[in-house]
Parts: sequence; structure tokens; C-alpha cells
Amino acid sequence: MLYNIFSTLPNVSAVAGMLDILSANNVRRLALKRLPVLTWLPYYRPSTALADLIAGITVGLTLIPQSIAYAALAGLHPQYGLYSALAGAVVYIVFGTCKEVNIGPTALLSLLTLTYTHDTSPDMAVLLCFLTGCVVLVCGILQLGFLVEFVSVPVVAGFTSASAIIIASSQVKGLFGLSYKSEGFVESWKKLCEHIGETELWDTVLGVCCIIILLCLRKLKDVKLGEEGMETSKQKAISKLCFFIATGRNAMVVVICAAMAYGFENNGKAPFKLTGHIEAGLPIARPPPFSTFYGNQTHDFFDMAKHLGSGIAIVPIIAILGNVAIAKSFSSGAMLDATQEMITLGFCNIVGSFVRSMPINGSFTRSAVNNASGVRTPFGGLYTAIMVILALSLLTPYFYFIPKATLSAVIICAVLFMVEVSMVKLMWKSNKRDLVPGFVTLIACLGLGVELGIVIGVAVDIAFLLYFNARPGVTVDKKQCSGGPEYVLVTPNAGLLFPAVDFLREAVSKAGVENVNVVVLNCRHVTRADFTAAQGIQSLIQDFKRQNKHVVFHLLSPSVAKILSPKEELCISDSDAKLEEVVKELKQSSSNDSIKQYTKLEMAEVDAASENQHQTTNEHDTRF
Repeated sequence: MLYNIFSTLPNVSAVAGMLDILSANNVRRLALKRLPVLTWLPYYRPSTALADLIAGITVGLTLIPQSIAYAALAGLHPQYGLYSALAGAVVYIVFGTCKEVNIGPTALLSLLTLTYTHDTSPDMAVLLCFLTGCVVLVCGILQLGFLVEFVSVPVVAGFTSASAIIIASSQVKGLFGLSYKSEGFVESWKKLCEHIGETELWDTVLGVCCIIILLCLRKLKDVKLGEEGMETSKQKAISKLCFFIATGRNAMVVVICAAMAYGFENNGKAPFKLTGHIEAGLPIARPPPFSTFYGNQTHDFFDMAKHLGSGIAIVPIIAILGNVAIAKSFSSGAMLDATQEMITLGFCNIVGSFVRSMPINGSFTRSAVNNASGVRTPFGGLYTAIMVILALSLLTPYFYFIPKATLSAVIICAVLFMVEVSMVKLMWKSNKRDLVPGFVTLIACLGLGVELGIVIGVAVDIAFLLYFNARPGVTVDKKQCSGGPEYVLVTPNAGLLFPAVDFLREAVSKAGVENVNVVVLNCRHVTRADFTAAQGIQSLIQDFKRQNKHVVFHLLSPSVAKILSPKEELCISDSDAKLEEVVKELKQSSSNDSIKQYTKLEMAEVDAASENQHQTTNEHDTRF
């Protein structure tokens, strides 16, 4: 017996070895899936590094001035924008799947940060970044990305357009050299009208000039000399120079305006309002704050979370929407792992909160610059991060001289093209109904705030979805079998679910009222049904039976048939030829039933007449 047991040990060892191999393969596959850096880093070459270096520096020239401007938009000190630009770029190298995506501060999330953290401590923005990362990470791990699909493209377009208008409106005060606090679209313009008399001439001139220059330089990227594929080396060089100037236009304008302000400051006093002191040096890595002090009192974690409120849900949703949309647009038709993108974005925000970052996600503008600059791998983010580190270490004393009007111009020119004007034309051509949730979202965001606006937009969109599910399109046609009887063909274009069952039952009943004994329900589009629909179908069949009419279910799938008729059999046809046979049989059956009923009626009339005659005879006999 012991011999038999020990004799099986080699087999057990073999099985264990196979399990180890399978386990190792699974771990390797999971590692490659969740750590995409392992797929491209072993093949990293000097030529690839050079391309990434050029792209990283180019993106850095866009990122640094944007980060300073977006920090001001979020109501934070400028250094917080640079802190936010640091962590995301590095973390995305390890976990990111799309080489073009650049993670950092964006106009949209900066606006939301201002919405939920204004008049508080910067610790609130850092905690919001940490909680945003946690929510996004959990959604990615649980694969809850499908929840984002409830926010349709028209709602996103309306929300994005409204946010761009609100951001631009909030920066008009900087163009005019005004200083006041305002929230939202309506209040921004109301306060502007109240303070318009305090406008500073030189700030206005500088801001307007910066906008004109930035918009003109933006057009340089479209300059192409010579015919495509036949350019001379000189033409190629000029085209690349134009592209570089267009890409680095923000940095160029900021540097030139700061130099002007520096010169004025040395000769007396600069006529512009300046950014002011920016804290130099790298942030100290430490856990995100779970308590803070503002308003002359200390607030613990629960107080902070209560103040952030719906922002803990809204900010992650918007971050996911933006990041996945950008990654999809640059995936070149390849399958995108949305779960991995969500996990990556979660880690970017969590790690960012340890270096005092505000909420971050992918920037479409910087990602487009990355793509146009010829980036090869996500490693380009490292060179961008190095530029941010150099800016924090060496350039912060000079950031003091950046005019606020210039930063306002940078923000306005960045968000100007976020207004989805072209989307209106596309929706008008494809489906005008989609304009309703889009414009409702736009107006609600402008009038009530972005957080309520997107909720209202999603609610309107879902209401439309429920309504049209409850009122599916139904086509009614009168058909005739080849050389045979007529029947009515009713074709619903959606599933049989409880909101639609009464509407469909009414449509079929109306179709069956005509002088036709057979109604055919074409179920080729019906792939789903529920219990309420089954009850409605049974009632429909009973109604038709009382009228001596029949319902035929054409092309009904077995799974749906099982739901619709758990007890009795339905009259089903699975092909056009079978349908004609069934219709003819039912027509013949109806004719026989009619003959039987007519015969019974005649016999009943004869019996009644005979009975009447018998009663008459009896009455006559009684009288005599």
C-alpha cells in the first residue's frame, strides 16, 4: 500500500511542476498587462531616446506656463501647478498604455478644484487629489468604467463647452487688471460690470496683444512649404521651425512678457500686475493632509470630506472621461485597455497627492503636442518632468515677473478651442434630438454651476433613453401569402421590456382590429424580454382569442420565447416559408370555426322556431 502511494509521487511532482509553470505564465501575463513599461523598456534604443527627448522638451515648454496659469485658475499658489505637473508624468511612464498622453493639470479639473475648494486651504485641493485617485483606482480595479458610458457625447460636449466659457469668463478680470473674487459664469460678468471702471490700461493692452500673438502663432503649425514628399531641406527646416515656434508659443510669450516686466521693474515699477513670489524648490514628499486649518479653526478629515461633498464623485468622473477620451483618440484604432488607463490615472493622483498636487488628468493639447513632436514611448514624460524640476529649482525667482494678464491670455487661448462648435453641426446632421441634452447641459452649467449642470444633463439624457425605450418604433404592414390569405405584420425595433409592453400591446391590438384574422409579430429585433412583458403578451393573446383571431411570433429566439410563455406554447414560425404555412393553417382553422359557429347558430334558430310553434299549438289546444 505504501509502495503504491510513493509510486504516485513522481506524477504529483509533475502535476505540481505544470501548475507552477501555468502560475508563472499567468503572473507574467498579468505583469505585462498591468505594467506596460515591461513591454517596451527592453527594446529602448538611443534613437528612440532622442525622439522622446525632443518631444519631452517640447511638451515641457507648453506644460510649465500652463501649470502656473492653471494653479491660478484653481485659486492656488503658482507652485502647486508645477507640483501637479511633476508626479503624473513620471507615474504614467510605468503604468500608462498610450505614449502620447501627458498627465498634469488641466483647465477643466482646475475649474472643478476651484469650485470645491475656494476660500479654504490648499490642503483641501491636495486631499481632493488623493480622494480622486482612490475613487478612480477602485473604479479601475472593479472594472466600473461602463458607468462612464451613461454620460453621452452630447452631455460631455455641453459640459466641456460650458466649462470653457466659464474659465474664459473668469480670466477676463486678469486681462483688464482687475482683482475681485467671483464664482461661476453669471457672477463673473456681474462683477466685471461692477468693477469695469477700475480697468488698468497697460494690463488690458498687454493681455489683448498676448491673445492676438498666441492665436497667430498657433496658425504657424499648419504652415507647409512645398509639395508633400518633395520638399527641399530648406523648406523642411523652415516648416520644423514654424512648428516649434507654434508649439512653444506659450513659453515664448511668457518669457518675453516677464523680461519686459523685469526691465520695467529695474527702471522703476512695472505697469502690469505681476504673479508675485513663487516658493522655490521641490516639494517635500509626505502623506496627503487629513486635517487642515482655515477660518480660524482646525478641520479634521470628516469636515474636509463633507466640504468637498459631491466633488469626490464629480471630479473622478470628469477625470476618467477626459483621460479615456484622449487615450482613445490617439490609439490609432487599436484596442484600448480602459481599465488600465483608470488604474494609471488613479495612481497618478494618489502619488501626486504625496507631492502636494491638485487633481490631474490627461491634457488633449499637450498630448497633441507630444504626438506631433514624434514621441516614441511614454518615457518622454521623464524629460518633461526633468524640465519641471529645473523650473522649480532654478527659475522660480524669475516667475515673479510674469504678468497676470499674460497668464490670463494663455488660459483663454487654451480653452477657446474647447467650445464644441463643430459638434453642433454634426449632431444637427445625424440626430437633432441629441442637441437637447447638449444645450440643456450647457445652459445648466452656465446658470447653476458645472456640478449641477452635468447631473441635469445626464438626467435629461437618461429620461430620453427611457422614453424611447418605452416607445419603441413599431412598423405595421399588410402582407399576403403567395396565392393565399392576408395577414398583418407588426415589427417592433427594440426588446420587450416593461416600459414598452403596454405601448406595443396597444399597437398590435390596433393592427389586429382590421378585417384580418392573423397578426404576425416580427421578433427579429427582440433579443430581450422580462416578466412584465410576458404578462402583457399573455393578455394580448387572450384578447385575440376572444375575437377569434391569432397571434404568430415570427423569428422569436428560444430564450425570449421561454420568458414570454413559461406555461403554454406560443404559435411560432422560424422562417418565411414556415410563416406562410402557419398563416394558411390558422386561416383555414378560423374558417372552420366560423362554419361551425354558423351551423350552431342555424340549428339554434331552427330549435327556437320549433319551440315557438309547439307553444302556439299548445295554446290553441287549450282554448278549444
